Amino acid sequence: MDLQMLLEIDEDLEKGEVAQLKFLCTDLVQKKRLETVTDFKDLSQRLDELRLLDDGLLVPELLIKIRCFDMLKILNTSKEQVERYLAHDDYKRVSPYRKMLFQLSEDMTEENLRIVMFLSDLPKAKLETCTSFLDIIIEMEKQQKLGEENLDELKDILDKCDKQLADRIEKFRNMQRDREQALSCPVGVRPPLKELYNHEHFIPNYPDYMGTDMSGLRRASFGLATDSHIEKQTITYDEKDYYTISHRPVGHCLIINNYDFEMSKIQKLGNRKGTHTDAESLERVFKKMHFEITVKGDLTASEMLEVVKEFAEKDHSQMDIFVCCVLSHGEKGAVFGVDGELVEIYELMQHPAKCRSLANKPKLFFIQANQVGQRAMWMEQEEGTYEEDAQKVAYNSIHIEADLLIGMATVEGYQSYRHTTDGSIYIQELCRQLEDLCPKNEDILSILTKVNSEVSNRTLKGYKQMPEPRYTLRKKLILPMD
Repeated sequence: MDLQMLLEIDEDLEKGEVAQLKFLCTDLVQKKRLETVTDFKDLSQRLDELRLLDDGLLVPELLIKIRCFDMLKILNTSKEQVERYLAHDDYKRVSPYRKMLFQLSEDMTEENLRIVMFLSDLPKAKLETCTSFLDIIIEMEKQQKLGEENLDELKDILDKCDKQLADRIEKFRNMQRDREQALSCPVGVRPPLKELYNHEHFIPNYPDYMGTDMSGLRRASFGLATDSHIEKQTITYDEKDYYTISHRPVGHCLIINNYDFEMSKIQKLGNRKGTHTDAESLERVFKKMHFEITVKGDLTASEMLEVVKEFAEKDHSQMDIFVCCVLSHGEKGAVFGVDGELVEIYELMQHPAKCRSLANKPKLFFIQANQVGQRAMWMEQEEGTYEEDAQKVAYNSIHIEADLLIGMATVEGYQSYRHTTDGSIYIQELCRQLEDLCPKNEDILSILTKVNSEVSNRTLKGYKQMPEPRYTLRKKLILPMD
């Protein structure tokens, strides 16, 4: 956001309003960093350090929340305009929990505040410094008497002074419960975010789409306003629910195909016969989906990292998706370079995840690797020669950021099989289902669920294989195919 705009807002905000903003940002900035904030200039600096100002919506959202509507003029926008964009935005900058508490403070009368202070089980020395309901909430959180999953004590206090305020807490709980149910994964797919991302809270990177002239609130990735140079929309759905696909080429598709492992003296990894068939199938299918294809063969670990980083540093502003397919041996959350060195899968993913021109756009990774096998309950030997793709891969340790999907050839405890001439079971089935279902406008998660079903129904060398997609996609993704 424009520095001059932030300085103008800083001049107009009163001390109490800054305190309100600090409270709303409590879950976004470390508490120690917030403690030193004395004005809006300090606060915006803390937010900017975490790249929370990149998408341009956080400051308008905060100003609306503290009812400083007049300051939106400084940003060349209005309350109605910002709320319209926020309504179509799946990512919540200020947490619903924090907003709920703030609204309680806004509706707290002086009489109710005195009752709350009397009933709260806080040390007297702490209570003496509390002059507002927000102060009490902050102290309760410090004393671990209040939290998003710990609202009972506050609800009990409010029950004794204002049952309507207490009902707000119950409504919040019900909304959170409903939201969790709505975000439940399809059958066969693991939960999208909590299991995969270990950080305290997650903040994705957004592009600076508001610019100096913020009256248009131009939004490149969410599709809320289309750029003038786009003549036609290839796929048109409710933009709130679907990722926008409008460019040709749709995006880059990088295929890393490791076959020759003669260099891997220590690991003694064999050559991956049949992998070229996988690479050719992926190239054929993604070309039909209007991707710009790049195939890189027999890369060392460092070269794999370098090529993915190289693609992450490209300008993707005129593209809608990034795809990376890795065909290699693997072990413990990583894949092997042809030199026998390991590359963490997360390392490969983090570069595109942090790419500014890919912010809010889907980034898809398909990994052909292996885990420990589990023998099937019944036997049906397939014809041909199948090989296993190396060692155990502990995917549970992988955490992924927003708008990412990682399609794994197998879940933990299963083998991943590759035919020595026909290619791997997973990649071949993936290509078949993409070719079959993309023209029918099936979304990617439905397609991967079908892949799960088809692959898991087969038995190879007396073993079963079960693929597994994991994702933090926030919308449905339909890949175009003519």
